[in-house]
Order: sequence, then C-alpha cells, then structure tokens
Amino acid sequence: MSPPADAATDLPASVLTLSPAALYERIAAAVVASAGEAVLVCAREGIVTHANAAARQLAAQDPVGRPFAEAVPLVFPGANGLMAPDEIVAMALRGTPLQGLAAQLPNAEGAEASQNRDLLVNAVPLELIPGEAGEAGRAGGAIVTLVDLTPRREAERQRLLLMRELDHRVKNTLALVLSIGSRTAHHEETLEGFQRAFAGRIQALAAAHNLLADNSWSNLTLEDLVRTEIAPSSGTAAARVRTEGLDIAVAPRAAIAFGLVVHELTTNAVKFGALSVADGTVSLTRVAMPSEARNALVLEWREQGGPPVTAPGRRGFGQTVISRSLRYSGEGGAELSFEPDGVRCEIRIPAEDLRERVG
Repeated sequence: MSPPADAATDLPASVLTLSPAALYERIAAAVVASAGEAVLVCAREGIVTHANAAARQLAAQDPVGRPFAEAVPLVFPGANGLMAPDEIVAMALRGTPLQGLAAQLPNAEGAEASQNRDLLVNAVPLELIPGEAGEAGRAGGAIVTLVDLTPRREAERQRLLLMRELDHRVKNTLALVLSIGSRTAHHEETLEGFQRAFAGRIQALAAAHNLLADNSWSNLTLEDLVRTEIAPSSGTAAARVRTEGLDIAVAPRAAIAFGLVVHELTTNAVKFGALSVADGTVSLTRVAMPSEARNALVLEWREQGGPPVTAPGRRGFGQTVISRSLRYSGEGGAELSFEPDGVRCEIRIPAEDLRERVG
C-alpha cells in the first residue's frame, strides 16, 4: 500500500521518494512540455537534450541529440555573419543571458527569403554549478526559447496592404463623387434639379459600396446589384423589372460601374420610359458569355410597353454615365439605342472582372 501524500506539499509519496536529480528532471520536462512557445534545453556541450512539441514543429528533424546549430539553423539578419546559432548557446553557458534577438529560420532548402519564419530568440543559463573555492560558478546548460513571429508579421503585412487598398479606394471614390457633382451641375438647369439628380447618383454609388462591404468586397452578383439599385427609384414598379442569368459575381470596380449604369437606366425608365406607365416592363438579361469573339459578358436592358421613344435632342449626363462607366477596359462599355418600341442598352462587362461565386 502506498504511503499517504505529504501534507505539506500535497504531492504523492511516489514523487517524494524520487532522488532530487530525478525529481528535478521530471519537473523540468513538465515545464518544457507545457510551454506554448518552442523551448529547447541544451547540455554544456551544446547538444539538445529536451525539446517540446512546438520546437519539434519548427525543426526539420527531431532536435534531441543533435547540436543546437544543426537542429535549428538560425540566421540573424543584420549581424554581418558575426552571430551564429552555436554562439547563442555558448554565451548562455558562460552565464550571459540573451533576450529578444531577431532571427529567421529558413523553411526549406532553396526557398525564397520571404518564406523564412521570423523568430524572437531568448537564451538563458539553465543552472549554475558552484565553482571551487574562490572560483565563479558555471552554467550546467542553457534554455533557448523561440517565439514564432511569422503569423504576427503576416498579419501586419496584411493590415498594411488593406490600409493601402482602402486609401486607394477612398481617393478613387472621392474623385468619382467630384466628377459626378461637376457634370451633374453642368447638365442641370435648376438647383432643385441638381440636388435631386446628384443625390440619386450618390445614393446609387453608396448602395453599391454598402453591398460590397456587406459581402467583404467579394462574392457580389449582378442580381444583387440590380435589385438594390432599382428599388429606390422605381418603388412598386420594381416588380415589373425581369432579370435572367445575372447570378454572376463581379469584381468591385465592375460592381460600382454597373450599379451606376443600372441607376441611370432605371431613372430614365421611371421618368420617361416603360416604368412611367402602368403596363410597361423592363427586362435585363444575359445575352452572351465571354468567348473567343468577344472577351466580355454581354447583357441587354430592354423596355417594352412604354410611351413611344424618340432620341433626345441633347446628350445628358445620364447618357455619359451609361456609355463611359464600364470603359475602363477596352472590352467593357454600354451602348444605348432609342428604338420606337422602347429603349435598349447593350451592357458589356469585361471578362477579367468576372469572379467565381464562393458559397
């Protein structure tokens, strides 16, 4: 029968019967194993005697029983070749702790430098062995910890990329707003007309941005855009807008441009076209996918049942928005035709802006 646990330490008697060296070994192994960061223990000869799971994941091979410099071939950028992995252990063995050294660990032979893992290295003496009378003690080993900064550095790089992208998009959007304001003022004859037209166009732009934000700037379909853009302008007439083949995801720039085109077409249809009368209808359908002959997705906006159509006497800004919004690419664009039975518009979205829908 095992003796009772020691009341003072509350440890099992089987542990208390261990020799001090064995007990020390067990405690040290438990501490190393439980550490979240990579931990390696080296003997005085620089040979790795213990390594936890995190350290084994960093090392290409099992580090135990191998020299530290071989087990973890660290590179120290900016050290001009004066710092080497074995020197880390040697300095700790001489009683000099090292804290916060920046290092890199190559991922694989022949891999690019950008694929190296970024590490923060700490090395401290493991245990001081008392020296002879009048002599300084010496370290019995060294503990080296490796903090993997790679995920943190990658997150920082991603944050900087997102900030640059946000800056780019904000500047482009502000430039677009200024252009819309200037051109709307040029084509409207009254302040009320300007306010109404400008507000509608900015709301159309905002609606596209809101959809993009809700979808993390991806996975946004033409169908989503159409339904969002026609609702404010057409009201109950939105039910008379039929769509077909628009379950296609597009890039952000195409989404914004397409949204503005749909807004202008809807506004015109509500004021003068098919949606201005009770029996008029609008269809927006896919006509052709990209092919060798045409590197663009082709859609057709077609109005029927509205008042007779005649071409306007002057070109308004709405026509300019429609014809120019998708012209950022040679394959993109939109062409209006004022046919007697209703307005038609061929819309071309560049194939390069089509995306595979996720989910």
